[in-house]
Amino acid sequence: MGQDSPLQALDVRDYPYGGVIVREGDDCTFFYVVLNGEVQVSERGKNIRVLSAHDIFGLESVVFRRPSSYTVRAITETRVATYAPDALDRFIRENPRMALSILSSLLHQLKETTRTLADASSELALEGVRLSFYADGEKIIEEGGRGKDFFRLVSSEGGLRVTSGGEEIAWIRKPGEFFGEMACFLNVPHQATVTSVGESAVEVYEFSDIELIAKDNPDLVLQMMRILVERLQDLKPRKPKTLH
Repeated sequence: MGQDSPLQALDVRDYPYGGVIVREGDDCTFFYVVLNGEVQVSERGKNIRVLSAHDIFGLESVVFRRPSSYTVRAITETRVATYAPDALDRFIRENPRMALSILSSLLHQLKETTRTLADASSELALEGVRLSFYADGEKIIEEGGRGKDFFRLVSSEGGLRVTSGGEEIAWIRKPGEFFGEMACFLNVPHQATVTSVGESAVEVYEFSDIELIAKDNPDLVLQMMRILVERLQDLKPRKPKTLH
């Protein structure tokens, strides 16, 4: 990014071979993007993965407001950029290509983390999950509104229509598909309205549930990341209507 970019990193730093960028247990108030080189991510002394250019780390500590659960160390001469927590929201609004790069990195890391798992069931077993029913024409999400919940489609007679500015932009028809997660995670207004066509059943999750989902059902987080990446691929920089 250029020097005058409003999304300029707070800091760009070079690390030598072996240099520690983040230590396990550190309070992380920022997230990081690898500009060049490679870093090793380890937890409790066990190497988890290697990250390279354009990969991101530290975002989960920012989102869940907890100390880092891993150590990140440079294994080559490495340059790393540091970003404030609100930068992801600004990327979504002002630089969707960068947002797509970040989410693609998270998707890749989830693939690496879950690559040894057998094909897992798409069933989610969390206590206290609410199941809501909507009549034909009833709005589940309204454009411009804010909420602390995100949703997963269970069943629908005709699907869920997604509109922005009164214009139809997408449909949600596949049971198991998440929606509303972007506004929930980033604490921003919904950018689209989601309306039930026919009667629909929808699971309702709170923001705090994502940690349990990530821990017990990493395949579902992988699914959510795929959906986010697909939506960002269709996103036009000046008309980000497909995010809701």
